[in-house]
Amino acid sequence: MEKKFFSRLSILMLSLLLVAGSVSYFPKSAKAYTSGTSLDNRVIFQSFSLYMPYESNMYKILSAKGNELKDWGITDIWLPPAYRSFNAARYMEGYAIADRYDLGEFNQGPNNTRPTKYGTSDELKSMVSVLHANGLKVQEDLVPNQVLGLSKREAVYVTRVDQNGNLFKNPYTTGLTTQIRANLYLAYTKGGGEGQAKYGYIKEWNKKYFNGTSLQGQGMDRVMKDSKGIPYRYFGPNNPKNYLPSWLDEAAAANKINTVDTYLPVDGWYAAKDASTSDNYWKPMLMHDPGYLKYMKSHGYSSVDDILNGDNGQIASLTDAYIASQPGYGFGSEERSFKNDDSGSDDQDQFLFVKKNGTTVHNLYNTISGHNQFLVGMDIDNGNPTVQKEQIHWMNWLLDTYQFDGFRIDAAGHYDKQVLLDEGDVMKQHFGSHLNDHLSYIESYQSAGTDFENANGNPQLMMDYALFYSLQNALGKNSPSNSLSTIATNAVVNRASAGTANPTPNWSFVNNHDQEKNRVNKIMMDLYGIKPGIHYGTSAPKSFQDLYDKKTEAKALDIYEKDMERTVKTYAPYNVPSQYAYILTNKDTVPTVFYGDLYKTNASYMSEHTPYYDTIVKLLKVRKNYAYGNQQVTNYKSNTSGTAGKDLISSVRYGKDRNTGVATVIGNNPKTDTTIKVDMGTRHANQLFEDATGFHNEKLSTDSKGILTVHVKGTQNAQVKGYLGVWIPSKKAATPKQGPALQYGKYVTVTNKHYAVYQDFNW
Repeated sequence: MEKKFFSRLSILMLSLLLVAGSVSYFPKSAKAYTSGTSLDNRVIFQSFSLYMPYESNMYKILSAKGNELKDWGITDIWLPPAYRSFNAARYMEGYAIADRYDLGEFNQGPNNTRPTKYGTSDELKSMVSVLHANGLKVQEDLVPNQVLGLSKREAVYVTRVDQNGNLFKNPYTTGLTTQIRANLYLAYTKGGGEGQAKYGYIKEWNKKYFNGTSLQGQGMDRVMKDSKGIPYRYFGPNNPKNYLPSWLDEAAAANKINTVDTYLPVDGWYAAKDASTSDNYWKPMLMHDPGYLKYMKSHGYSSVDDILNGDNGQIASLTDAYIASQPGYGFGSEERSFKNDDSGSDDQDQFLFVKKNGTTVHNLYNTISGHNQFLVGMDIDNGNPTVQKEQIHWMNWLLDTYQFDGFRIDAAGHYDKQVLLDEGDVMKQHFGSHLNDHLSYIESYQSAGTDFENANGNPQLMMDYALFYSLQNALGKNSPSNSLSTIATNAVVNRASAGTANPTPNWSFVNNHDQEKNRVNKIMMDLYGIKPGIHYGTSAPKSFQDLYDKKTEAKALDIYEKDMERTVKTYAPYNVPSQYAYILTNKDTVPTVFYGDLYKTNASYMSEHTPYYDTIVKLLKVRKNYAYGNQQVTNYKSNTSGTAGKDLISSVRYGKDRNTGVATVIGNNPKTDTTIKVDMGTRHANQLFEDATGFHNEKLSTDSKGILTVHVKGTQNAQVKGYLGVWIPSKKAATPKQGPALQYGKYVTVTNKHYAVYQDFNW
């Protein structure tokens, strides 16, 4: 006990020294993750969906589920990003980070409440402790790319770029290939919340720590200008650099003018009367604008004096509505002011921060792939040394404060790769140089992610994005576009035949929160003509929630949930159990099970099961109890295809003894009706096998050489379109006796040279 405590304390002290840069211990080139038996024994449960209701009950419920999850064979829990969300974000989850150090500790939630969408910080700590006691490891979703909803504005110069940081090409101007247009923009770039101020290495974010921003929905002309387009400025009382309209003189002398970095915002207010003695007459900066006065007159305020003496609550509401209605001030101007630069992907548009002359401020393109610089929100400049120290500090703080065991790292292809290298070092410093018991895994839909991981000693598990797409194309579609054999070949690990040597340590998945959202978005498009994330019209939305009707989205989600139950599906993927059967019996991967494939995401947390729940639980137990030993993938011809592997394959794990091993037989054609030979190895000679899914009631016997003969007859229902059999050693009779047996009044001959079908025999 003392020795264990001393070891933990030593690692913690060493970690602090390393962050300070005073010593070096584990070499950065040390191998982190190594594919093998220890990784094969791990299974991740992605414990959330974006669409979960905001009930703040997740931590309490998940704590009570630890024993059950462990019994299924789950070893690791991928938690949602637990950070305080931007209150106007659609789903209120932590990918829309407003305060990365507030995990339910401060009263910064809706209506100044303390819990996040998932619960309080104390409940989170308690849950991690309980899950640890149940033998489960816990990974926090790390989001190093962005923050949203900062509360203070700064004046920045921006130019329009695509998600890779490339300047837009201008197709309308002969001889001009790119357009550099530095626009003055009042961006929300300052803040960070109480947690950031208390615990952060950077106490408050500001523009020097960001590369740029997504469109913020507030228009390009929020700076007040004179008739020649020269911005008004206010530097303080009697400052010779002041440039103001005359009607602001009194307020300027009393220093009672709202500004953003000395610029006058059109949505700002000033002391319009008795400026030196009273604060009772703060009014909109637009009060003398002819267009504004005309608008106010149409709403009952016939003169400036009426506004001066009017109710500020009503005036504020009318002013917001007027600003939203004006092309230069509203959301639409962010699009139109750059329309000649637009290549047609408005939802990918970004603002890159530049100098007044248009030259860039920050260094881009140091991502793992050399592109995909931007994603959403305020894009953190992860090439900045101060920011890199903040990221290391944040990771250490999360591990030490909440006792997380590692991280799932969001959007790894969208920021400086130094973040990933630093995360790998932080993990080594906490848990040693071999991390197979403490997982960290990246999100990356790029082959460059595999190259990066292999070139740097695999500091994280690579996401098997290629297998995801292969599964979708071969099993997930109504009409498969790829041969079924491609699920073995088109993956981070090539499992064709007996597989490949030196496989990249990886994690695999069938579905996740983003893919679920993409499918719901497609329903929104198909049925309601709404493209989520794109604003229609010129008025500025009050919040990100107003980009489209959330009630309509809820209807779309309900359609998706019901589609899972249908035999003929429109939006939900086909063959979800078959896809899980494959990844959960694979060697050289850490498979992941998605919350939304087990539980209905629009119901209270873990309260309602999907149609796949029972089958996936059975398959989890198959991995825990049977999926051991070497793997062999075999392609078969069938009555529906003369090409081996076109619509029928088997994946065999030979097991470590006679009581383990599994043959996963998968077909993607419901018309298949053929018989195949599956080699289980001589260890399994003359042994009964049963289907773990329960889809097939018969028991099958191997012959004296361990050959299992399987009659593959296709079907189509809500779970399977084609064939799925997951054949494991039968618990009822490990070795059938030779000789005749009575089956419902009929004799079936059993010999070492023939196979037979058994149904509840009494030997």
